[in-house]
Amino acid sequence: MPDSNKNKPLSEKGRVISLNTMVEGDVFRWNLDVWHPDFRFELEEARAVILPRTVQKEFYFFCRRFCPNVFPDYDLRFRWEGKIGAALLFTSLGVPHPRTMIFPRLGTLVDEHPHMGHQPPPLPAYPYLIKASCGGEGNYVWVIDSKAALEACFQRLRQLELQREFGFVVQEYIPGVDRDLRVVVIGDQVLSYWRVQPEGFLHNISRGGTVDRDSFPGLQKRGREEVRRLCRKTGFNLAAFDLIFPKGSNAPIFIEVNYTFGWAGLGGIEDYSALLNQ
Repeated sequence: MPDSNKNKPLSEKGRVISLNTMVEGDVFRWNLDVWHPDFRFELEEARAVILPRTVQKEFYFFCRRFCPNVFPDYDLRFRWEGKIGAALLFTSLGVPHPRTMIFPRLGTLVDEHPHMGHQPPPLPAYPYLIKASCGGEGNYVWVIDSKAALEACFQRLRQLELQREFGFVVQEYIPGVDRDLRVVVIGDQVLSYWRVQPEGFLHNISRGGTVDRDSFPGLQKRGREEVRRLCRKTGFNLAAFDLIFPKGSNAPIFIEVNYTFGWAGLGGIEDYSALLNQ
């Protein structure tokens, strides 16, 4: 199907359609309205489309099909979903990240299938991490430091599979890290701050972590540079990356990429909205 907008300069194209309540376009459309097939004609005539972070995959690709300028760029978000997707993305791009084993089902780890020639693989020595592919804000992340902790984790993963949430990663535990660096990309803006939690493993602000914008500016700069390098490879333009620096190292390790992230470290919703509109 020919793209009627493809070869036109932006100045000759039509309106900016916003489906994001924080961004004012020439016209607003509600993301949760009926997805009427005739919307494609508006998209074909649009100069650009601004989508919310909560956009569904099918609707995102519908917009991408008919308008060449869509923000944010979520092509890789939906190609590499969840923590499993992030691990595969980091691996495929050679991004430094913790040693990771990927399991599509709990049965891959706990069941023997001799008719398939399968034996459960050995796990690392305690402690290590297990992260369900779904979830955010530290949900479904467990530090495994004993057989009892592992069995309890198996029970939670079984419950998730009953809800059709499959897959998890087993990841090395990197000790002595009391903070992670949150690097937020908003368009061509790259901002960073530390999330500090001296007493606990999870540094999420929603779990008691505190924001530190000023410490170790050299490490923050290095982290931002590495994120910029990754964004040039991937096209990411609205995402938050979590990085850590192992003790004594100035080389960051990527932990996660988040597409729906909190605003507290950026100063709150009003500051985030201002950054987004820039």
